[in-house]
Amino acid sequence: MIGSLVTNVNLRNPALLAKMSSTVDNISDGRLILGLGTGDGMSRHELLSNGFKFSNIEERVERLRETIHILKAMWNEDEAFFDGNHYKLMGALNYPKPRRRPGPPIWIGGKHPKILDVAAETADGWNYWGLSKEELEKSSEYLSMRCSELKRTREEIITSWSGPLTRLPCTGKNQSQMTRNMMEELQRQSDKETKYFIASFGTQANLKNYEAFAEAVRNLS
Repeated sequence: MIGSLVTNVNLRNPALLAKMSSTVDNISDGRLILGLGTGDGMSRHELLSNGFKFSNIEERVERLRETIHILKAMWNEDEAFFDGNHYKLMGALNYPKPRRRPGPPIWIGGKHPKILDVAAETADGWNYWGLSKEELEKSSEYLSMRCSELKRTREEIITSWSGPLTRLPCTGKNQSQMTRNMMEELQRQSDKETKYFIASFGTQANLKNYEAFAEAVRNLS
């Protein structure tokens, strides 16, 4: 698969994003996973320096919700129409359509309850990072509750973890020890609902670390 971890929806017009994602899905032979997010405090400089405003969480979530509606419309309809608070379409065209219908899977990244609301409403996957076990348990329970209220099963939403694995002891030494270290770290940061793991290694990105990570994930499956 090929995927964007979290594409900040505030940086692009949704119609442009629909066209870009359709092209990538075709180039990749239908293997795109589209990760979307609202941006957080770390996005403030990126947005402001590129001429965008950094809105409050309510507006950013509203833009996320409207973006998803527009993506699905442009992926599937001959002419897309939409009239929202932030975006409007008046017979917008998008060709070629994505290789798959109704379109690439949408994974939403974030941990705010308002973001989890959107994930429960529309997402195929949820990505989280930087949560303590207690925070993860609360977020997962909240997402399950919202899914139930919307007549969806929790299993319909794939759960994924992302984060750095750059400060583990013995990294670069014994391969089996590296694998055990990574397993312990992933277990510490994830839960049983988590099916996908997306790691970054920074300057420690090398074949041995990737092999140990792959083995650790296999052992957790």
